[in-house]
Amino acid sequence: MERPARCTLRVEGLDCPHEVSPIRGALEGAPGVLGLDFDPPGGTVAVSFDPGLTDPTSLTRRIRDGAGMAAEPVVEAPMIARGSEGEGSWRAFRSRWGATGSSGLALAIGAAADWSSWAAGGSGAFGWEGRIALAGYAAAVALGAVELLPKAWRGVRQRRLGIHLLMTLAILGAIALGEWGEAATVAFLFGLAEALEAQSLARARRAVRSLLEVAPETAELIEPGGGTRVVPADAVGPGRRVRVRAGDRVPIDGRVVSGRSSVDQKAITGESVPVDKGPGDEVFAGTVNGAGALDVEATRPPGDSVVARTAALVREAQGRRMPLERSIERFAAVYTPMVVVMAALVMDGPPLVGTMLGIPADWREWFLRGLVVLVVACPCALVIGTPVAVVSALASSARRGVLVKGGQFLEAVGRLRVFAFDKTGTLTRGEPSVVEVVPAAEGCPDSMLRVAAALGDRGGHVLGRAIARHAREMALAVPDAEDYLAQPGLGATGTVGATRYHIGSHRYIDEAGLCDDAFHASLGDAELGPGTAVALSAPGGPLGWIRLADRPRPEAAAVLAELATLGLRTVMLTGDNPSTAAATAAELGLADHRAGLLPADKAEVVSRLDALLGPTGMVGDGVNDAPALAEARVSVALGGISSAVALEAADVVLMADDLRGLPWLVRHSRRTLRVIRQNIALAIGLKLLVLALAVLGLADLWMAIAADVGTTLVVVANALRLLRPGDPGRP
Repeated sequence: MERPARCTLRVEGLDCPHEVSPIRGALEGAPGVLGLDFDPPGGTVAVSFDPGLTDPTSLTRRIRDGAGMAAEPVVEAPMIARGSEGEGSWRAFRSRWGATGSSGLALAIGAAADWSSWAAGGSGAFGWEGRIALAGYAAAVALGAVELLPKAWRGVRQRRLGIHLLMTLAILGAIALGEWGEAATVAFLFGLAEALEAQSLARARRAVRSLLEVAPETAELIEPGGGTRVVPADAVGPGRRVRVRAGDRVPIDGRVVSGRSSVDQKAITGESVPVDKGPGDEVFAGTVNGAGALDVEATRPPGDSVVARTAALVREAQGRRMPLERSIERFAAVYTPMVVVMAALVMDGPPLVGTMLGIPADWREWFLRGLVVLVVACPCALVIGTPVAVVSALASSARRGVLVKGGQFLEAVGRLRVFAFDKTGTLTRGEPSVVEVVPAAEGCPDSMLRVAAALGDRGGHVLGRAIARHAREMALAVPDAEDYLAQPGLGATGTVGATRYHIGSHRYIDEAGLCDDAFHASLGDAELGPGTAVALSAPGGPLGWIRLADRPRPEAAAVLAELATLGLRTVMLTGDNPSTAAATAAELGLADHRAGLLPADKAEVVSRLDALLGPTGMVGDGVNDAPALAEARVSVALGGISSAVALEAADVVLMADDLRGLPWLVRHSRRTLRVIRQNIALAIGLKLLVLALAVLGLADLWMAIAADVGTTLVVVANALRLLRPGDPGRP
């Protein structure tokens, strides 16, 4: 297969979720089509395809022939393009609201004239009030059906019993009965529901598009001579340098060359606390510089920045339907024809039975009741509630710094019963930290640490750098070391002051004859514990030892406890030795851990946990543990802000490299499922109620459409609550 390509097609008439189904049916499963990403408010569908099997022209032809809708390719907007909606979609938005408002005005005029005619004693349709009322109602129907009728006709041509065809039949039926007022009311209210529905979905999608808009449009480029000039941010390629002044947004992904400042990364990671940045540290487009000025060298093209890739992945996620959403669509596909048959039986059944039994039957009354049933058949609220909830939840997650790759993964997180965690780099920092400093005899820990840090500064060993970092965190003055010499397998030597020191293995001081019995026993005990112990010695003997270990993340224990309160079982998986694993598990309060595991063993453990305890997710670093992450129902990676691998590989990425996003995601997922179930119950419950009233003759046509519109608005408003992050006060 050739490298996948992607094109965006503008589809005439794609302006609400109801139009997605015929386009999906025309394209999904077609040769070469790999993925679809719908944007109804923008009137577009993005198609990933194999260019060896199909092309944009063939795709537009498939939409025209299969869905009966005209389509044309549009130029892909750059990843960091501004403007959330195209001029075409804005014109469509204004046109829809203009037609709906005009329909409402005409309905009001018709109703006022109708009431005036009734108040005057009823001069009939031939009086001036009656003629104005009829004209007003007819205008309301015509304006309200501007977009309804073409879509209904498309449904007839495709032999598809959709919402627009049902509404059209109800309006035509009311007109046939002479109920112009009810026909006008149905046309206006349905148009209003469609306009509000599109506006609500657009609001949810704008929340995702805002991810792109956090990056500034311009950058202050540093010229080779030292001067600066303002250029478009898109023009800053890798290797070019920009100046980011205090309070400005960072325009590119890059590495700090000079300057120090704190940077607010909330727009990408959801972190509430700014992060200190200095030379060598990475910064990301869209983050906000603090009080200092920074010179930054670009490391990625603008279109490949973290914020651009994140927004692209969220857009793709919106095109992936969750299993619950697919179930609802299948239910609606059966439910609608079933209720239409019921409407036909209501229209014809009782009058026919009455006629056969010699009982006079009011055909007009039963026909009107059947029309009410037809309106109730519209699964509008049922179908729209779920996609709006999913898009809102995905947008809220992205703003929180939790990137979820699709609705199916959001649903899966809410159903998990177990979380398996990799240890190194996930529950722990993934780097050694000083945990114990023990001087020999009457030595001073701080003096010993200064010397060890001086040697660590000169070398490149990870343990030496950790000791130097620890000394500076304790605000110790670290001297310079001279004549530094690394000794592979034994450590390193160097001169500090006038004394030659050695830092390294127990074996070195043993072989040098410097290790007395007491120190030998003390260091031997240290080596039995978790981590690594290194000894510091001078020509006169050992000065002490320093133990380093991979420390748990500060938030890890609290996160594991919080997951337990949510009813989730947590298990640590590691390739470390049993004693190190047991010590880390005890420190984290973990009751269940498995040690000495190879990557394939971890995958087998995840599979076994899933079979025995229920759906299991795996949390790792997005690079290692690939078999276990692939085996899990949901794979969660940390550190997406700096790891392209994590962004691409995992189902969920915690962008801030912070485990506290995990319990929030579990609650958010469960909240999303609750909202969807509430919407389903509300939509079906109210429809059954109105259906019963219709059969009993207690519901008019306008009552049915008002109930349908009202339910739609309620479920959309309920779904939009997910745009709020929830859980106020939590980290």
